[in-house]
Amino acid sequence: MSSETSHDRLIGTVSLILDRMVHVRLTAVGLSRPETIDRVPVEPAEFWKQSRVHDPRPLRVNREWESLGGPRWRELELEGDSEGPGGHWGSRRLVATAHVRREMGPAPFVLLLHGYAVPQTTYDRWLAKQMRLRGAHTARLDLPYHLRRTLPGQRSGDGYFSLDPAHIRAVVRQSVEDAAAVIAWARAEVSPYVTVMGVSLGGLIATLLAAQLDLDRVIAVAPFCDPATTLSQRPPTPSLRHLGMIGEYSGSWGPDRAAAGRFLEATLAPLAARNFTPRTPGERITLVRAMQDLVVGPDPVTRLSSEWQTDLWTYPHGHMTVMSAGGIARRIADRATAMNDDPGLSVAV
Repeated sequence: MSSETSHDRLIGTVSLILDRMVHVRLTAVGLSRPETIDRVPVEPAEFWKQSRVHDPRPLRVNREWESLGGPRWRELELEGDSEGPGGHWGSRRLVATAHVRREMGPAPFVLLLHGYAVPQTTYDRWLAKQMRLRGAHTARLDLPYHLRRTLPGQRSGDGYFSLDPAHIRAVVRQSVEDAAAVIAWARAEVSPYVTVMGVSLGGLIATLLAAQLDLDRVIAVAPFCDPATTLSQRPPTPSLRHLGMIGEYSGSWGPDRAAAGRFLEATLAPLAARNFTPRTPGERITLVRAMQDLVVGPDPVTRLSSEWQTDLWTYPHGHMTVMSAGGIARRIADRATAMNDDPGLSVAV
């Protein structure tokens, strides 16, 4: 047996274990179970026409201090109004952290969007630092129900998803609107060159932004880009019970995977990026496909890349291990900070 084969098998085993652990963990994340479920199909274009993506709410700098990166950088806490389900602080306020160069030269601004139910931002902070080392401005947005916007007394991610598609649509639209507000602030105050980079759930938000806005670059890693397919076809038995397809809440989306898939295809149509012609040209979009992904699955990423004609990076990894693939962080940072059609040319520091 060659060492390469042994290495590939090890990656496959680790990927399988970690992705199964993700499914187990996700069954512990709070999921809203309303008494009634909105079963009305929604037209994708009209849904986004009624959003604030193209008329984002203004942001303000709530706090500013000298960054740990040194006097050449400012660290800003951004805050603004937001609108989504629920009455807690995080459903009404956007919060993000930006690192901005004091010298406002021709440097890109990179917005990083985290994954679902992340308990902390260690990886995002590290990746943002790699981009700043290449001279880029960066910002990290806390998505609704996550991190600083978590429901009081609950865990990051609790309440983001629901058995009611109307709730899912509303929270995802709020996430996209919040990200669009950060983008508008960055273009007005920092740099006209904006890249969005998202992982998993953040990848969903990134692809929906690409569908609605003309961005300089978009990078989506193992993106949750087709919620209906992933939610109905990928989950193992414990997750199916959690999602109401078997057990106590069976029938919430349909009596089986096929029926649930058809129901979600209609009710979550505005959240499937493939239902749109992207405003960001396909040559500026990079999708990262993990071939052993048990959470999102590689097929939705493959389909979206084909339909949008994007760049597609493929790794023999799972949903969790793809971010540790050899050289991927460097590739992401190089692509995110590139300022022209050469993806390897970054701004000078």
